[in-house]
Amino acid sequence: MVIQTAEELQRRILEEEERKFDLLADTRRMSVGVVSERPEHDHDADWVRRVELTIDQDAGVETLDLSAHARGQMATDLGIPKRYFDRMVEEAPGLFRDNVHHWMFETPSRRMIRARKNDGGLATGRAWLSDRYRRLDNIEIATKLLPEFDRLDEEVVFHNASISDERFYLRAVFPRMTKEVKVGDAVQWGVQIKNSEVGAAQFSIDSFVNRLVCINGMVVAKVMSARHVGKRLGDHLSDEAIRADDKAFWLAARDELRNALSETQFETVVQTLRTTTEGAKIEAPIAATERLASAFSLSDGEKEAVLTSLAANGDFTRWGALNAITAAAQTVESFDRRVEMEEIGWSLATTSTREWERIAVAA
Repeated sequence: MVIQTAEELQRRILEEEERKFDLLADTRRMSVGVVSERPEHDHDADWVRRVELTIDQDAGVETLDLSAHARGQMATDLGIPKRYFDRMVEEAPGLFRDNVHHWMFETPSRRMIRARKNDGGLATGRAWLSDRYRRLDNIEIATKLLPEFDRLDEEVVFHNASISDERFYLRAVFPRMTKEVKVGDAVQWGVQIKNSEVGAAQFSIDSFVNRLVCINGMVVAKVMSARHVGKRLGDHLSDEAIRADDKAFWLAARDELRNALSETQFETVVQTLRTTTEGAKIEAPIAATERLASAFSLSDGEKEAVLTSLAANGDFTRWGALNAITAAAQTVESFDRRVEMEEIGWSLATTSTREWERIAVAA
């Protein structure tokens, strides 16, 4: 879901925060089961199988409906190939229970289960994580970093944001910081904050440029990145120590956000982009697009969108090619994939001259 205003983003983060809770437990106090269901009022539909995780805690028993993401993390953690894990769920629920219970009891460990309350029915188990997982939550971004935009000595315009089950993105641009890559083709400097509360990605603050001609974004530089790995949670670690560690982290993140405004960094990026308007040009668009798809792992649909954009704009320089990729990014449904393709645009901009010539003169 793409969010268009800062106010809407704040509201969504607060709503989500009220539903979230975490459980920390020994795997020997957990059990799993497979529940088969058929959608109501559709007796011809296929059966849907859910995995339920039950945790026996001192405070009581909690049963969660594990998300696909959490199931994948559990499979990896227990050393069960994901394909076999899913097949057991679908075709052999008893074998699935036996396998999972065996490894949870034979190789016990403490695990953090991140969960979310739902309006009705069971809560959702969002993630299966190590007890060393560092919780860098979206609410911290809202309270520690978003206020910085109001304090910056720079005009800031909220661009967009997205919150999915697995990832968070926020983008803001700085209208005063605009430069031309070539005559009539300007880019605007901006910043992107990315996070995942469920272990799907690192927390990062990235710089990006926004091409004003067609509002294509391109992630160009990583200012800060941090894995969600911290100290092991346990009775020996005081709340005071955790708070001090978290405070230091978010202060560093605030400083890096401020540093993202660097005029020098923006000028360096623009100079790199200007070089892409020169040099070898694509001679055979279809063959070159095939090379691009192979080099950057584009799907057939993405490859088609790149070729269509390239042909429509008629710019066969490297600048035209990377903008065809970022334009194609706007056509994909997944916001996560859209950002990945915008990062590919910068990868193409910074690839070697030799590699670009291999793509451009593909026959």
